[in-house]
Amino acid sequence: MLKKVLVKSIIFLCQIFSKKEQKIVYHSFPDFSDNSFATFIYVAEHFKTYKNVWLVDNYASKEKFLKLTANYTKTNNLIIVKKKSITGFFHYFTASIIFHTHGLYNFLGLIPCQKKINLWHGMPIKTIGYLDDPNSKNVQLSNVHLATSPFYQKILAKAFGVTQDEILIAGQTRNDFLFENKFSIHELFNDTKQYNKTILWMPTFRKSVVGDLRVDGEIDGENDFFNESSLSKINGLLEKNNSICYVKLHPMDYRTIDAFKTYSNIRFIDNSSFEDKAINMYSTFNSVDILLTDFSSIYIDFLLLDRPIGFVFSDYEAFKNSRGFLFPDPIKHMPGEIITTLDKLEVFLTNTIESGQDDYADKRKAVKNNFHEYNNNFSKALLEKLIEGENLTSKNN
Repeated sequence: MLKKVLVKSIIFLCQIFSKKEQKIVYHSFPDFSDNSFATFIYVAEHFKTYKNVWLVDNYASKEKFLKLTANYTKTNNLIIVKKKSITGFFHYFTASIIFHTHGLYNFLGLIPCQKKINLWHGMPIKTIGYLDDPNSKNVQLSNVHLATSPFYQKILAKAFGVTQDEILIAGQTRNDFLFENKFSIHELFNDTKQYNKTILWMPTFRKSVVGDLRVDGEIDGENDFFNESSLSKINGLLEKNNSICYVKLHPMDYRTIDAFKTYSNIRFIDNSSFEDKAINMYSTFNSVDILLTDFSSIYIDFLLLDRPIGFVFSDYEAFKNSRGFLFPDPIKHMPGEIITTLDKLEVFLTNTIESGQDDYADKRKAVKNNFHEYNNNFSKALLEKLIEGENLTSKNN
């Protein structure tokens, strides 16, 4: 009771002494990434009367964030503040809108006269929120939650313990970057070589070391594809076919890129690979021909590009029994080759690279239509729907 009274008093005082201005606060994990970053870029270009404030965990990287922002917008309307600071709390308390991907100050509850928008960080196939733990005390509180379709609207309402009216269907704003050709994934290594095929491999984590600490599936089973012998065989196949594979490690993964050998046609990357080049990861996806993943929701975004997907995992039952899935039969919603052994992976890569074989185009379309109501202009759709509910004004002058 005392904490609630104290918080309400602080909010009241902040709002009294704050300037009467339109302010939006953004937060994401990692900093300056994902749907929050894409939303910020759109707002900066189309809603210029709003002050934009980013709350970050790593304030020491401020110059990197500014360099990244400069690659996407010319705006100077940006304030970067350390999240855990008095100034950070002040901006949070006095903002009219909050955009976040992983939650922000959940212990404060919802603030009157403020809209907190949960953009989330991917339409899930793994259990999340109350569907993962019915007794969880960490489910993010927001006034509005983002979904990409009526299919996901129902799921996320249950996951966040809200009504379907609180789930806004608009698509994920980060997917606007999918259709840009401004950056190539090869720029991460200043590589100008022309490859036959470019492959992006994005496994989800089995053991996390940041955020929600947990172990899902089988670490050793998943690592069978990433041991030295397997990688050497895959590298040889890629070398033979003048193709390259980028393995992007999950930001919560216990492994680091330093844990792997150097290969001629396989390159391990992480978030810092993109940060060092001041490039948003999604801006490079249009340069990718084939996606490899497992139970990561990245494939749901990649469906919008309508390109071949291979699902690589050897621990389906273990993952199902530990983390669990949102669907009774998740494989039904995976429109691509199911690859459970190294031999199957080699066959898939050979067929896809050498002959351009693609047996799942029709299934990709069907799954995409179920998962996505919008096919482009995702930020525009989101902000237009928020305009209807919040009376936001678009000012381009």
